[in-house]
Amino acid sequence: MALIEQFGRAWADSPLRPRPSPAVMAQWLALLEAWVKDDGVPLFVRKHSANRGSVILHSSGRALVPCDNSPAQWAFVMAAAGECPTLHDIKSMFAEDAIPVAMIQKAAERASAKQRCTLSRQFSVNHHGWKLAHIQQIGLNERTSIAELPMERLVSQFRALMSPSNMFVVPLAWAGMAEVEPVIQAIVASS
Repeated sequence: MALIEQFGRAWADSPLRPRPSPAVMAQWLALLEAWVKDDGVPLFVRKHSANRGSVILHSSGRALVPCDNSPAQWAFVMAAAGECPTLHDIKSMFAEDAIPVAMIQKAAERASAKQRCTLSRQFSVNHHGWKLAHIQQIGLNERTSIAELPMERLVSQFRALMSPSNMFVVPLAWAGMAEVEPVIQAIVASS
């Protein structure tokens, strides 16, 4: 365990670790808050059942888009490059189907999907040699339909999924280290 803690501290402080600047992370937090408040913009929910990219209407009336980790990878790569879209940009990207919702969509998913954008090499952390991890876990672990889950829970998951301040990367060869608590705690301590 001591070696894992040592690795975590060394990686957290390494100048080689890609990470967004504090200013860019603050911009993303502001964007996500504006996104949550605008009921006209769908929320991504990382819980899918062969329906990535479909639009599901929540019992509150809010549109939800089931996805995998692709929008999170997109957000992290943009943030690490110093970029943060505006809410107006996000609305345009939804209209143009320009935010990835899946790494690959199956034919059955594509048939019912409104959002069909898949993760390009440009926004894939794996393509760049990294494994994306979340500090606060984002799994819903529920059998209940997302349309029936409490909106507060979905909003909380959306923020955790999409916030670059809740993300970090490790080299792809060490992907398993991203799930180890001492590594996560080292990343948190270095923030």
